[in-house]
Amino acid sequence: MISDNPDLSVLVRESARRPERRSPAGGTRVPLPPRRWKTRVLLPLLILGGLGALLAYAARDALIPAVDVEVVPVVVKTGVAGGGAVTVQAPGWLEPDPFPLAVSALASGVVREVLVLEGEAVEVGQVVARLVEEDAELALRRAEAELGQRRSALRISEATRDAAQRDWDHPIERVRQVAVAEALLVERQGELSQSAAELAAAQARLVELEAEYRRLEGLHETGQAAPIEFIRAEQQYEVHRALVDAARARQAVVAAHIRGAEAEVVASKKYLELRIPERRALDEAQAEVGRAEAAVAAALAARDEAALTLARMEVRSPVAGVVMTRLVEPGAKLMLGADTPRAAQVVRLYDPARQQVRVDVPLTEAAAVVLGQEAEVVVDVFPDRVFRGRVTRLVHEADIQKNTLQVKVAIEDPPVDLKPETLARVRFLGRLEADEQAQRLLVPAALVRQTEAGTCVWLADRAGGVAQLRSVVAGTARQGDWVEVREGLRAGDRLIAGDPSRLRAGMRVRIVGEQAVAERP
Repeated sequence: MISDNPDLSVLVRESARRPERRSPAGGTRVPLPPRRWKTRVLLPLLILGGLGALLAYAARDALIPAVDVEVVPVVVKTGVAGGGAVTVQAPGWLEPDPFPLAVSALASGVVREVLVLEGEAVEVGQVVARLVEEDAELALRRAEAELGQRRSALRISEATRDAAQRDWDHPIERVRQVAVAEALLVERQGELSQSAAELAAAQARLVELEAEYRRLEGLHETGQAAPIEFIRAEQQYEVHRALVDAARARQAVVAAHIRGAEAEVVASKKYLELRIPERRALDEAQAEVGRAEAAVAAALAARDEAALTLARMEVRSPVAGVVMTRLVEPGAKLMLGADTPRAAQVVRLYDPARQQVRVDVPLTEAAAVVLGQEAEVVVDVFPDRVFRGRVTRLVHEADIQKNTLQVKVAIEDPPVDLKPETLARVRFLGRLEADEQAQRLLVPAALVRQTEAGTCVWLADRAGGVAQLRSVVAGTARQGDWVEVREGLRAGDRLIAGDPSRLRAGMRVRIVGEQAVAERP
């Protein structure tokens, strides 16, 4: 029931708390409605914030790009043999596998400088030391001068050979001698004809004078001719008879000359055919060229040898590795081919990716170690890490002083932190048969990382789409390149493959596919 006399003072107090506004008509004050800031300000802000968060979540791929990754699923496998129990434990020392790599000088000399120190990485062909090169430079210049001299002698021999070859190809002198001999023969034959004609004329005159002499001789005997006429006729007859005898003798001489000319023609033609001196000169010149060419080849080889010796004054590494031992210092003498085995060695290298443990196994336990046996290696400088190994060699000679047998255990995938001559302990594992019912989780060994926190793998969280660095406990089972993980993973987990340096814990990732694995268990 409503009271007949309401209390209006409440309205007066309420109006006093409310802001008033004047009426545009009468100018009276009208109280304003109360301010609801929670519904008018706070609620819209909350709605806008929620919408912004929803939009940011929907556009997270554009705002925070995800890294594309490939994954490898964890494999569940039954019937995989695990590592056996420890059968033998023995101490050992790390060393290069299978042996250190020696970098030797290829020429004798005195060391000028050594350019590397222990622990430095060396690339193939890198200069590790330099030798004093002055002697090698002088030897090279001397060899080059000798080569120039031999080449000059070769050119002289070639010129002599070419001249002898031209004489052989163009026997001008021999042809001239044949022509001269033939001309002389013709001349002698002409002389013979002339002497024959002269002899015939002299004989005819002698017959005439003889007849005159015989006529006067008869007249002289009868006194019919004067003595002076008889004497003159007798003298003329004797003179012409002597001339006939001389003509006959000259004809014989000319005939002899003709035979000589004919022999000369035959000889000159034979000389032209054989050309023995020219043949000998050509052969000797060709032989001299061959000798000179051989001398040039020898000088060239000596020059190349001197150049090679000079180049070898820089000692270069034939392989890549890390310096394990420096064997010389500046001023040391390196002797190539000396009786001392290391007389020419400069440094000794090792490959960090190939290391083994030299283990001294007691003879009483050596029978339990066989080739190919798996082992676990613990290095003193990394006591919390266990490295897998395998027996690769059994030295076939025991140490009777220590009563041990030396065994070589190759470390599988050793980290670069391992150093030679570091003390280690090896646990040789027995062989176990595969359990037909046991299920094991296998992952690629290459995806298992060794960090300061221990053994970890990068995992792709498919629900959240982020990368996780998860700690795991590795088992002893192994199949090919896959290793067992005992704790930390479940079937269906996907490991991130590829370069781990680009990953960060909580980083958004997007799976683009599975990485191809060469061999699955």
